[in-house]
Amino acid sequence: MEQRCPLVNVWLAWIGLPLLAVVVGWRVGWIAGVVALTVAVASQPLYISWFPKISRLLGYGSVADVAAGDVPLKIPVPTRVTLYTANVCPFCPIIRRRLVALQQRLGFAIDEIDVTFRPDLIRAKGLRSVPVVEANGQVLVGNATSQQLVAFLAQQPALRPEGQPSQA
Repeated sequence: MEQRCPLVNVWLAWIGLPLLAVVVGWRVGWIAGVVALTVAVASQPLYISWFPKISRLLGYGSVADVAAGDVPLKIPVPTRVTLYTANVCPFCPIIRRRLVALQQRLGFAIDEIDVTFRPDLIRAKGLRSVPVVEANGQVLVGNATSQQLVAFLAQQPALRPEGQPSQA
């Protein structure tokens, strides 16, 4: 399974949770509906924090990192990197942490944009899934190791995750 979050799934989560609350409220009682919505919303951060441990069980495979190794501090990297994320994507915090670690070593700026409720930006950029890393007019879609991110940022031969095209 590809290690990315289709934006359709993100929106279905935002529509599905209130719908679940309405159905539970209708069948069981409105207090139960509110409780169901509260539990569902509260469980999303837990899912995201546990995701690296359960990703294999969910069919995504390992999200373990491959270190960038000794990256020369003088390699040419872009001065700005844009990270497009969505609210309930479990891969987005993983990529964010890896980019922040690389930022400290390589000195680029990171602009993070949450596209969850930005249909204008989604259409303009042609985004279909997240996370998306954009630098120098090129994009890297989905989860990537630190090694793959360095290769992408340095514009070395692409070391993309399996099955991941270079366009969003």
